[in-house]
Amino acid sequence: MLLKVKEIRRKLLEEGRLTKYITYAFGEIIIVSVGILLALYLSNWNETRADNKLEIQYYQSIKYQLQEDSNILTGEIHYNQIYFSQFRYASSLIRSNARTEIDTLGKITFNMLRYSDFRRKSNIYQTLISNGEIIVLKNNDIIEKLQNLEETYLYINRLEDNHSTIIFSQIIPEIKETLEVDSIKVVRPELIFNYKFKNNFDLLTGLMNEKMNAYKQAGDIIDTIIDLIDKELND
Repeated sequence: MLLKVKEIRRKLLEEGRLTKYITYAFGEIIIVSVGILLALYLSNWNETRADNKLEIQYYQSIKYQLQEDSNILTGEIHYNQIYFSQFRYASSLIRSNARTEIDTLGKITFNMLRYSDFRRKSNIYQTLISNGEIIVLKNNDIIEKLQNLEETYLYINRLEDNHSTIIFSQIIPEIKETLEVDSIKVVRPELIFNYKFKNNFDLLTGLMNEKMNAYKQAGDIIDTIIDLIDKELND
């Protein structure tokens, strides 16, 4: 083929048909240029398809992990609410000096050792950032919400750490002084019907209320992200 093209050029020049040669050469340039552009287009098209496929895979993975987190949050919200209500009731018993309810108060006091402790299954945002794969996601709203969720998770972790610190450093020592743990019996009523002990319940309920709000905030962000991902997947 190359020899044939060279032969055509030689004949055109020998016959003095310069105009035809220029036209022919120009045509060759156009054909080569179109070929190069077509190759680049196909390369970009294939690359775009690969990126879109990877983006879809990330969205599906993110959605699955967020659904797991949402289920865990729902359980922790329920668990937190149970003891939040008990501790508020216990505070009211101490405030009203309800000595006839001392057995109930003793059981609730023992439950001060129980607390919700949300630990996420996913680490989506940090993983995408550290791997440099965040650029695969084209939807900036999803990226922004993932960042918001990461910040909320870190806030929740701090609350959980504070809660456990209070339990081990403050609540356990006082329970050991007021309860016979095996039978969950109040042995020192004068300690439990005291404003200091009431402060413990109030401190925990305040912290638990803050945790509840943080749980719900995380849940709302998760719902928003999943809605955005569903739109991307459906498009």
